[in-house]
Amino acid sequence: MSEYVRDRKKMDAALRQCGVVVVMNKKHIQKPEDMVVTMKAVHDAGLIAEVTFRIDESILREAMTELVKIRAEQPADKPFLLGVGSVINPAELDAAIDMGFDMIVAPANVMGGHGEGAEFIRRCRAVNVFAAPAVFTPTEFNYFLERNDGLEPDAFKIFPARSHGPKGVADLLAPFARERHKGKLVMPTGAVDYETGPQYHNVISGAGFSPVLGMSAPLQLVADRKKPGDLDTIVEALNDFKGKFRL
Repeated sequence: MSEYVRDRKKMDAALRQCGVVVVMNKKHIQKPEDMVVTMKAVHDAGLIAEVTFRIDESILREAMTELVKIRAEQPADKPFLLGVGSVINPAELDAAIDMGFDMIVAPANVMGGHGEGAEFIRRCRAVNVFAAPAVFTPTEFNYFLERNDGLEPDAFKIFPARSHGPKGVADLLAPFARERHKGKLVMPTGAVDYETGPQYHNVISGAGFSPVLGMSAPLQLVADRKKPGDLDTIVEALNDFKGKFRL
């Protein structure tokens, strides 16, 4: 079997196809086995899984040793893509790359006081990892948009989306609506659910961008029942979500 090669284009295609990233935290994952079971179940449900660095790094590392093996065995036409979020500094960024994640998502520009935010994109691009830093203000959005150094993100996360709401996101994107920006991925995250999800989808599409929704809602049942890693509950939660959620 040939060695697995990360590919930003595969993640881009998968995100455009499913439109939902399932975000996991300590309510969903408390040990490595929980992470393996949950990420595999999310993949089997046709969605993209994103764990977060709010979960202890030792758990992420142990689970990833198993998940990268599972990933390598998946058919090429249905790649098992592994995402990680809440990456807040260069050390966590390097750890995420080293662990083998296909997509790295951040609540800000990752580099912070360590350097320019575009360095996050450069490090990810060097190893063909999909990069999605967050923006909140027009200034932050404009920093990453149309860079002449080629270091534009693969997706623009908007976080916390709760603070904007769908109307605020529409206002944020409106000045940047250009034909040349059509199809760029925008990912609102934070209190995105059954009710607000379609609203975010509509305003982002209306501005000419392509929406991808970052959501914990698909695993709400796991959190409510306090059953992290329980496959039956995870599958029930995902099926319930897919049955209720309509764009």
